[in-house]
Amino acid sequence: MIVVTTLDMEKSEAIVAVFNRAKAAAAEYDVEVILTGESGVIATMHAVRSGVEEEYLRLLYDSMRSAKSVGVKISICERSMEWCGLNNDELIPEIDDVVSSQYIIERAAPNTYVAYL
Repeated sequence: MIVVTTLDMEKSEAIVAVFNRAKAAAAEYDVEVILTGESGVIATMHAVRSGVEEEYLRLLYDSMRSAKSVGVKISICERSMEWCGLNNDELIPEIDDVVSSQYIIERAAPNTYVAYL
């Protein structure tokens, strides 16, 4: 299962919910969350420096770590990094990989579910 989130930073509860649901789904599926668009900022130290509310980031990163603890893979789209002007040195430790836009298409298979949120 691949979950691609383009949710914006103002929908913090929705982004936390993505990780919580990914954690639940990991009991039955291989789950990967790919951060795209503006949500990619949360995958970097830039979020901390840019003044994103500390409590929000704590809840978000806790939900990311919790999802990773059961095997959820967390990636960021390279286009999101380009769009936000970010580089690999700025990624938080919870990020497993930087993936291309083509990645989702290449991974598509009959037993793969892709949910765009």
